[in-house]
Amino acid sequence: MEHKNFLQSPEFAEWRRLCGDEVVESANNYMVIKNAKRGRHAEIAGAVYSDITAFANEIRATAKAHNCAYVRIRPQLLTSPSHLASLHQAGFRPAPRHLYAENTVVIDLAKPQDDILADMRKQTRYEIRHLDRHPDLTVTAIQAYDSDSSQVWEDFADLQAETARRQDFVPPSKSELLHLRTAFGPKAILYQAKNRGQVLAYALIIASDGEADYFEAASHETARDLPVAYAIQWQIIRDMKDQGIKYYNLFGIAPEGAPNHRYAKLTTFKRGFGEVVNYVPAHDLPISPLKYQFLRLYALCEKKRLGW
Repeated sequence: MEHKNFLQSPEFAEWRRLCGDEVVESANNYMVIKNAKRGRHAEIAGAVYSDITAFANEIRATAKAHNCAYVRIRPQLLTSPSHLASLHQAGFRPAPRHLYAENTVVIDLAKPQDDILADMRKQTRYEIRHLDRHPDLTVTAIQAYDSDSSQVWEDFADLQAETARRQDFVPPSKSELLHLRTAFGPKAILYQAKNRGQVLAYALIIASDGEADYFEAASHETARDLPVAYAIQWQIIRDMKDQGIKYYNLFGIAPEGAPNHRYAKLTTFKRGFGEVVNYVPAHDLPISPLKYQFLRLYALCEKKRLGW
């Protein structure tokens, strides 16, 4: 599972450019430069490297050239004492905020379908095996450039904004979602769930480099009355398996002992589908030490306020 996914793809870099970020290449990774309230900084999500010292030296030089206070990375490496020690030795320190699904659930789609089901929690398996009790519940995959997909993406963005207001989270803006469609093209797939013709929910999947990632979702409040979420996930799993995708990443759960984490409400549901995978958590490489100390303190205060 230590492989590149869409976070280090040309499509991801183009998406961030379309959204107004500056993107540069450094140490064979895409570095996204952000002007944020927490200071001008750089991010490398899903970072891939073989020599941590050479990697740190190159990204430090790039960040200095772009006037960044720090570089935040989330390596595409399974967490281990040796990986954490090497980061510390290279000058990195644990970041006060996470970066893109460092704790997640990953399904090995190379397994037979019966084995995938067997790996699920009993309740999850039960819901999937009894989906035939709801013959009017249908799930359809909509490719980015299908004839009617433009309006469907608009509807998805509007429904996600409504979902965010109801569930109290901050969603991507509508323009960000539409830019994602432009950047990823056929690699961005919307799954639409309907019951008797009424749209109940959407899931946005990004399939890239042998991995499919469950990136965003939206649902009507009435979706809770039916096993909509299970129907969508089971259709995605079967479709991605049929397409030869190796892994399906549910892309983000709360870490252990974090009941107020932004992913906490989804964690029980996602953990029902398979194996928990913990990547090396986000780490920061300070570039401007004094400025970084101030920004780190600000981020820690925000984290405490939000209960993360």
